[in-house]
Amino acid sequence: MKVTLIKHPDDNDWLLAKQCALVTVSKESDKVPSMEWKRKLLRSEHSPIRALWFYFRFEDLPYWVSVHLCRHVFSTPYVSTQRNDRQDRYDRNSARQDAPVTMIWAMNAQELMTIARKRLCTKAAPETRQAVQLMCDEVLKTNPEFSGLLEPMCSYLNGSCREFEPCGRYKEYTEFSND
Repeated sequence: MKVTLIKHPDDNDWLLAKQCALVTVSKESDKVPSMEWKRKLLRSEHSPIRALWFYFRFEDLPYWVSVHLCRHVFSTPYVSTQRNDRQDRYDRNSARQDAPVTMIWAMNAQELMTIARKRLCTKAAPETRQAVQLMCDEVLKTNPEFSGLLEPMCSYLNGSCREFEPCGRYKEYTEFSND
């Protein structure tokens, strides 16, 4: 499996996010935000982070893993077809669930962090965790402001787990109550 980051937030995107944030307090700026400001905005998870877009290309992704990823409804998956009338690599009626597909996956920064929290959890399938970890590794190469923000939910919540049955990553965890 190979993951390539084909679009990520650049200075122009960050300036737009900053302008979106500042307009809410009746201010303006034409200066690209600092690393400190970027980190504060990402940690706060305020709406302007949804102006920051990522596009990933997955190659040789097992079909069943693509199905796990497509469950994230605030992202947009573009997955190669298995239809017999559109490809001749295999017969979809007899193809294995691990038949390789290619996928381009688009998402904003908010959804990227949400996906990392869910799919880096050890309750996710190892192959799905691997795909998302490769994706997160690519982000950190170009957008270091995401350092420490692409992590499993329990890390994000300082040891608190919201899964029905915790994985045990933290020996002591704060149980989430529905009461």
